[in-house]
Amino acid sequence: MEIQDIRDPEPSAEFCQVAGDYLACLRGTARACRGNLYFHSTMSTVGRLVKDHNCPRHLPNASAGHVPLPSSSAAPPRTTNTPAPKRECTYQGRHRFRHCGLFGDPHLKTFKNEYQTCRVRGAWPLIDNPYLGVQVTNDPVVEGSPATATTKVTIVIRGHNTPCADKKTYEATSDAPLPATFIDGTQRSGVDGSVVLTVYEQQRVEIYVRYIETTLIVRQAGRYLAFSARMPEELVSFSSGLDGNFGDSSLCVRGCPASERLDPIAARGHKLPWDKALERCRRSDSNEVTNNLTDHYLDWCVFDVMTTGDGAFANDFTAAAHSAQADVLRLDPLSLKNKTTSHQEQEPYYSRASLSGCSSVLVVLVAAVQLAFGVL
Repeated sequence: MEIQDIRDPEPSAEFCQVAGDYLACLRGTARACRGNLYFHSTMSTVGRLVKDHNCPRHLPNASAGHVPLPSSSAAPPRTTNTPAPKRECTYQGRHRFRHCGLFGDPHLKTFKNEYQTCRVRGAWPLIDNPYLGVQVTNDPVVEGSPATATTKVTIVIRGHNTPCADKKTYEATSDAPLPATFIDGTQRSGVDGSVVLTVYEQQRVEIYVRYIETTLIVRQAGRYLAFSARMPEELVSFSSGLDGNFGDSSLCVRGCPASERLDPIAARGHKLPWDKALERCRRSDSNEVTNNLTDHYLDWCVFDVMTTGDGAFANDFTAAAHSAQADVLRLDPLSLKNKTTSHQEQEPYYSRASLSGCSSVLVVLVAAVQLAFGVL
């Protein structure tokens, strides 16, 4: 901007060209910076400037990205003398939601209901849109295994796109109790508590963002952390920047890269036999949440316990599986199919999810065929 003698962002071809070149440079570092939350914040900020200054009109050959806002809850820039009305800070969009969760070694349920077990060592973005960013850090679990587990969760509530709240950051690490506040010592932000942080049983922290009707949950299960989020569909597919690639590397939207995915049968360990691991996953000794584990959560628990063996690690991962399913029962219950048996050697359940609703019918049909041919 100094070279072009541009003092501040402005609706001009010169500024828009500089902003477009800067975005192109940032995109060139996307792979190396995928785990850097400030990189994603910078992408968001520049993309917003491009939109605010109507760069598509000044640069007709470039397509400025659109930063969608949740219906009428979108609000004009904040001024110090004009408080935001209550209605502006209450979500007015469609109440159709998506859920994403991460726990264990780690296991990922994306917003698109894809189920994956991943390596993803180091820092990775889980959610990245103009309103909030979530990053997790994963470290190895046991020597000789590719499995990792989450040791840090960072949540940034971005305040620059709305008058409803100030920027807030929450950081949790697995080697300390869950913080009861944002890093600035507060639990609330914005008009009438547009953002509220609540602590439950010292093992669960929830952040509710009213103006985008989003719930974020951070749990502590022994020495590791877990995360869940529910947000409206229209916020899940955000795009920004000149080429519309906002959030294209976030795990909750795109899933784990193919090179980071683990085969849930081949990659699991053998520190505990399958039947013993299955029995261990039926109970949760170190958590206030105990469910009848089903579906992917049962398979994933067996994976974790077979990989780490019985003892303290098993307590942690079993507790994490029970807690993760409890969050799904509350935030996305229709995604559960209530399958109550775990796979030992055959293909994992989540690769055959489309058939799960037919399982009982298939059992009846097979029995009928066997009876007809005198097998029974």
